[in-house]
Amino acid sequence: MKMANKKKKPAAGKSVAGKNNSDKKVNKSASVSSKSARKKALNDEKEALKVIKKNEKAQLQKKKKSDEIRKMREKKQNAERKMAEKEKSKTEKIKKRKSFKKKLKKFGKKIKYYTSKDFLGSFNYVRIFLFIILPVSVIVAGCAAVSQSVAVNVPSEIRNFEFTGRTESELTALKSEFNEGQKQALIDSTDAKGSGKFDFYIDKTIYIDDDFSDFDLCFGNPNSDCILIATIYDSDGNVIYRSLGVEPETEIKKASLFNSIPYGEQKMKVCVNAYDSETNEKIGTKYAKIKLAVGVR
Repeated sequence: MKMANKKKKPAAGKSVAGKNNSDKKVNKSASVSSKSARKKALNDEKEALKVIKKNEKAQLQKKKKSDEIRKMREKKQNAERKMAEKEKSKTEKIKKRKSFKKKLKKFGKKIKYYTSKDFLGSFNYVRIFLFIILPVSVIVAGCAAVSQSVAVNVPSEIRNFEFTGRTESELTALKSEFNEGQKQALIDSTDAKGSGKFDFYIDKTIYIDDDFSDFDLCFGNPNSDCILIATIYDSDGNVIYRSLGVEPETEIKKASLFNSIPYGEQKMKVCVNAYDSETNEKIGTKYAKIKLAVGVR
């Protein structure tokens, strides 16, 4: 007996079409959830960036405020320090002024006593000369000698400069064109002070262009037995120019400064050391006052 072929009926709600629809809904739900998660992640990232920027801005503001406070504090401290220094300087000046007035008053009393009839009446003229006029003359002469001495006017490192044998080239140090009378007039106008039996001459005012290029210079060695080295320096002892050895009967016509100096007329000094032309041993030092005029004609 053949059994009839019976088609299996799908269970209720589980037809093929229903199953596909169910799968689509699941996939759609998963896709929506994924998009929602990505969106949430992006929002979280944006919020995190906002927080970071906000923190950075707050830190910058805090730093700026801190810098302002520090600058104000430094400004206040500088002002207080300057005020303290000013007060200290003022106090010291007052003390020095009082001390000077006290010494001057004391000195005035002594002068008044030593020039009084009572004091002079007890001395004869010889004693007056020995005890008053002679000591005062010696002090005045000593002060004048000290003020013009090489030791006072020329720094030791310039005064004690050693000659190593290097001399100016024939292109720089030329044979002098002046006769003996002209040389002597230049030596006298230089008005050099110092020690050693030698002479030199140099321009009293040296003119320099404002671009500090090579300038005209007349520094001459009129001697016949020594080599000269000239050093120009300012009031602080800074060397502005130094020549090499200038041989006898020659003179420098051109030179250039070691460093630039302010515009206008500048008071300077020139120190000239003389060295034996055979042994290179130093035989004396002299100095003279000169001016350097930059950009002024």
